[in-house]
Amino acid sequence: MAASTPRRSPRQLRRIAVSVIVAAILLALLTYAGISFYVADRFTHPERHVITRGPIVSAPIYEDVRLQTSDGLNLTGWYFPHGGDRAAIVVHGRNSNRIQNDLDNVRRGEHIADFLVADGFSVLLFDLRAHGNSDGDRYSLGYYERRDVAAAIEYVMSRGYPERRIALIGVSLGAGTVLQELALHPGVGPIVTDSAYEDVDILLQEKLEQETNLVPGWFTPGVLLAASVELGIPTDQVRPIAFVRAHPERPFLFIHCDEDEMVPLHHAYDLKAASANPASQLWIESGCHHAQGYETHPAEYQAHVLAFLDAQLR
Repeated sequence: MAASTPRRSPRQLRRIAVSVIVAAILLALLTYAGISFYVADRFTHPERHVITRGPIVSAPIYEDVRLQTSDGLNLTGWYFPHGGDRAAIVVHGRNSNRIQNDLDNVRRGEHIADFLVADGFSVLLFDLRAHGNSDGDRYSLGYYERRDVAAAIEYVMSRGYPERRIALIGVSLGAGTVLQELALHPGVGPIVTDSAYEDVDILLQEKLEQETNLVPGWFTPGVLLAASVELGIPTDQVRPIAFVRAHPERPFLFIHCDEDEMVPLHHAYDLKAASANPASQLWIESGCHHAQGYETHPAEYQAHVLAFLDAQLR
């Protein structure tokens, strides 16, 4: 006769059940953490588009420039000098560079720098860290990139322009970055943002699933924590809207497309509401997608930007 299998006691069965449950919980936590870190790593490494040609800007003179950030990165750029008394720095978005920056009018072969130079601005275009031909391999949604903009401001100041005569124009990532840069140069000149986000945590909670095509939204807390660990920053401090609130003395021009699928339109309304300055403006462009306002409405875009800058830099 075959030996009968000994029956386990209720206590043994409970121990086995607890062990299985604990193992399942640990496996779930490890899987959650692994996916969160994978997505955070992927999200914080932008696509790099190396520049292999000269600028499309029609200004007759430009100079290749190299900027160094306070944390030791080398950034590449072009400087378009003009004999006037004001300057502008244009800051591109994620997965872009100084010429592929959503501020090109592709159909007409123009760049925003064209009308700025024509209006009397010296203009600096440069590649943010981890983009174009600049150093770095990660981006931080503006937290460290503000050091890049600070280096750009300091370069333009070295060319003889007072801080208050230097305008900042940013699109998408660049828009969030120029707002955060106010922590370093609060006396810089007028600021124009195109497709700015108000708060990284809010943006990722809204868009992470769409942006990654990998994970449902309930992974967002894990991805935010993983990104904080990888970047060495708390993502809840990446809040451009806080810098708008902190500067009631300063007017802003906020530009946003009404069909923006990347940064929902409410971010623009929230940023405008956060500004206590009655001279701040919000222009909602119709019939365009994320950061496509200049390409879609070039004449109106130029008119709004120059009217704001001219009024602030009289």
